Amino acid sequence: MAVNFAESVFPPFPFTSRSVPIVSDNFDFAQWKRDPAGPVILKGILRDWPIVQDLKRCGTDDARLDFLSRGFGSAVVGYTKVPASDPFMGYDENGRENFEYAPGTCKLDEFCGLLRKSLQDRHSDIFYARGGANELRTWRKFSQSIRPLGILTGMKPAGEGIWLGSGRHISHLHQDAHFNCFAMITGVKRVLLYPLEAIADLYPSPFYGGISGTTSSFVRPRTPDPQRFPRFMSAAKHAWVAVVDEGDVLCLPPCWWHYVEAAPGLNLMINTFMWALPPAKVRQFEVMMRRSITTALKLSTEELSGVRKDLYQEVARGTGNLKLSASARALRRRLSRFLQPDIPGYWQKIARCYYDHYVFQINGHPVAAYPERHATWARQEASLKPRFRHWARFIRGRARMIWRRRMVTGIVP
Repeated sequence: MAVNFAESVFPPFPFTSRSVPIVSDNFDFAQWKRDPAGPVILKGILRDWPIVQDLKRCGTDDARLDFLSRGFGSAVVGYTKVPASDPFMGYDENGRENFEYAPGTCKLDEFCGLLRKSLQDRHSDIFYARGGANELRTWRKFSQSIRPLGILTGMKPAGEGIWLGSGRHISHLHQDAHFNCFAMITGVKRVLLYPLEAIADLYPSPFYGGISGTTSSFVRPRTPDPQRFPRFMSAAKHAWVAVVDEGDVLCLPPCWWHYVEAAPGLNLMINTFMWALPPAKVRQFEVMMRRSITTALKLSTEELSGVRKDLYQEVARGTGNLKLSASARALRRRLSRFLQPDIPGYWQKIARCYYDHYVFQINGHPVAAYPERHATWARQEASLKPRFRHWARFIRGRARMIWRRRMVTGIVP
């Protein structure tokens, strides 16, 4: 996709960013998986997929919708409808979610009819089938029209979703605790990216307390409010932008922030989450962080400073400070579990970033835009009900993925 075309389709951001590198065929993807320094675009790697070739031959969006309806019309779709006047799916100006994840369901052939109407009238509502509600392995016939990507051999899928929309929709800035690959089948998307360490300037939600259980940003990057989010423009030094064309795959390291815009016109994408740590370890990290944040709220600033200093020195010298209080020593021991040699270096960096922002609060209040949200989150964490809900969600998701993986082929070999 030519840069000039992208500039004509997508409004500019109010800051300067760098372009995500496009890597060549001899790129050492195995090394990237071991030590992912940043996002990369694998250009045209999906060219041999039957679905990519078939949709390209269709020539028009109408013909593509006919093709999808004929081939996969019986598949059930979960979708969102948003107004054309404000196609941003995230938080409104009061910090409230302005959309439901996927409240509507219908067969794909009916959904193609909704998309057709939306494409014909640019003022009509925008329809978007969201990946979390449309797992690849539930669309059996569709999965037969793709090919596993050999570069992902050895990685374990945590979820593979289908995203199908009429274009112009925007997904909020958030991050996920997995490797994430965006496989663009038809259409074009622009993705704004930040590493996790930009967290202080992105005005995040409570830890895993944002939209759909992610850590989300309250900022609209294209039209940020300088009064409400004065530090946001400081994040520009970390910003990357990727324009993902049909046949391309965008690969993200774990916990990278991403904000996704679709160009006008039909777009179809598969995204694949892959575990960055063994699933049990990921769950342990989440539980440890939730407990550590609530424990830290009960300690003084001086105690937290002592824990932080001792934690990072302890990793280097292998000993701890016995002068800390019992609660502070327990917190230090808990946090040190994910700074050990058996934890990949990239995840240790993630852990330190989360520790500094949410536990030690070295960036100021961790939920600076809406401090009351953090207090509410902490009160909820003190009860057993949300803990059980988090655990049940994790177990249910794992069981569903294992069962479906036995039934149908996905992107990950």
